[in-house]
Amino acid sequence: MSSATPRILVAEGNPKERCEMLIAGGLSSGAEIYRDALKFLYPDAKIEIVYAADANGLLPAGAELAGYDGVVLGGSGLNIPGGEDDPRVQRQIQFARKVFEAKVPFLGSCWGLQVAAVAAGGVVATSRRGREVAFARKIGLSLEGRGSQFFEGKTDVFDSPAIHYDEVTHLPSGSTILAANSHCSIQAATINHAGGTFWGVQYHPEFNLHHVARLINCYVESLVKEGFYADIDAARQHAHLLQTLHQNSDREDLAWLLGLDQDVLDPRIRYQEIGNWVKRLVLPHMICWR
Repeated sequence: MSSATPRILVAEGNPKERCEMLIAGGLSSGAEIYRDALKFLYPDAKIEIVYAADANGLLPAGAELAGYDGVVLGGSGLNIPGGEDDPRVQRQIQFARKVFEAKVPFLGSCWGLQVAAVAAGGVVATSRRGREVAFARKIGLSLEGRGSQFFEGKTDVFDSPAIHYDEVTHLPSGSTILAANSHCSIQAATINHAGGTFWGVQYHPEFNLHHVARLINCYVESLVKEGFYADIDAARQHAHLLQTLHQNSDREDLAWLLGLDQDVLDPRIRYQEIGNWVKRLVLPHMICWR
């Protein structure tokens, strides 16, 4: 950890109204989850949240993007395919373009990677393999990924929490693929655009087992219909085991049964990409611009 106190803007990918529904149902918003991950790594960091999907989701009074040391965009229930006329989608693409232009270090997970890619000229489509859910398995670093500061401290192959239906199919110019697995050919990438730098992943390093369990319960009917579970009881049992392991991290029997290792269970390893982004992009940006 560092004594530096970065000021980071976390952009919520869902409209505020949907976030309020999620919270009422016992879920956390994506921005809150990212805030908690950042606070775990940098307890003194100043974290501000903005609702980038909303027409009134403006920056705090008097604030400018250039006044932040980093900007984060996490997950969303929205979709870019079919969202050409959806103002909630288009506002976030425009927001990402402004972040690039402000030259503020930019980080994204899942939806965040997709939005940044499209903002810079890339393409997002519905995955031909369907949904990747609960965990992205056997994510492998490319040669460039193994040499990237983004993945310092990570093994060459690892698992991570994940849930997505869409994916980046074509990266814009100025991009580098850093990781992939059998489900998704772009699990991590860097994008350099308009003078700005973005580091992003398709999975969710900010999620813990509690978040995964809640998502399974939230999407239970769809997951059964898509063939991930034999029935609703099987899905809820899986969620229950994940929640039990979250609350009892020393249960090696459950970790073995669920096929989970320290890359998922240990937040210091799971958050590594987030911490590397702060260490390698955000903190140097503070030194240069403050």
